[in-house]
Amino acid sequence: MFGMDGGEAGGETETSSETPYMRRSRAVAVRQTRIPRGIRRIAWWSGVVLFVLMPMGLGGYLLGAYLLNSPRLQVASPADVVVNGNHYVSREEVLAALGVQAAAPGSGANIFRTSLDQREKQVESIPWVHAATVMRSYPHSLVVYVGERVPVAFVDVGGQVKMVDQQGVLLDPPDRGHFDFPVVKGLDFQGDPADRAARLDLYQEFMHETSGKIASFGWVVSEVDLSDASNLKALLVQNGQTLLVYFGNTSFLDRFDNLMTVLPQLRKTNSSIDSVDLRFRNQVVVNPAGQGSAGSQSNVAGTSGNSKGT
Repeated sequence: MFGMDGGEAGGETETSSETPYMRRSRAVAVRQTRIPRGIRRIAWWSGVVLFVLMPMGLGGYLLGAYLLNSPRLQVASPADVVVNGNHYVSREEVLAALGVQAAAPGSGANIFRTSLDQREKQVESIPWVHAATVMRSYPHSLVVYVGERVPVAFVDVGGQVKMVDQQGVLLDPPDRGHFDFPVVKGLDFQGDPADRAARLDLYQEFMHETSGKIASFGWVVSEVDLSDASNLKALLVQNGQTLLVYFGNTSFLDRFDNLMTVLPQLRKTNSSIDSVDLRFRNQVVVNPAGQGSAGSQSNVAGTSGNSKGT
């Protein structure tokens, strides 16, 4: 009996020594291998170059090769050139200056290989063109905007009638167009362009001030002599009669008004008048027909004293 009790007691002791819960096993630290920062940076940039920059570069190269060599981007015929702003310059003149003509397929000028500055200079070589702008128009056209010169007078050059613009550039009269200008004399087309332009400025000032008033009195400005920059001389015509007037270089309208005021009296005292000098204050110098210079001086009452003696 003792043995049995002892056995039971031993069994109980063995059972009580067992843990009722499972213990968590302790984690074992595993050491990780770390990639150096420099190598990671190299790898990142290599990826950027390989997968971003190289595809972009290749795409740009292929696009550039296409734009520079594609037959679809070539100006192949005159129909590919649009000309705007021309009135007196013909389309054919512009095409000839650009060197554009019907070409075999694939032999035209590529619009991206074309220098627009050079094209503009080619168009501006036409005498009637003051300025030109050339633009590309996709896919294979050029658009030309022409700024033409503005003629202001007729001139006689070596017996040939030509025209002159505001800057003193000689122009051939165009095939179409109607112009009503005086003939300007006294311009030196072989001399200083600045001097020529200054004399034309004087002429334009005279016309701007007096053209309307002169026409209202039934006179027409036939010729203007600019040989003396200090004394503009105008040949006026009315009903077949001519009158040469010395206007000086200022106060043109006031001086013409003075002339219209005293002209009836001048005609009473002078049967025929060759020229009238209006450059003197309160005084009109009359040169009767048949005399070589303005030598007959008449003090005329009633003239305004606005004009200066220049």
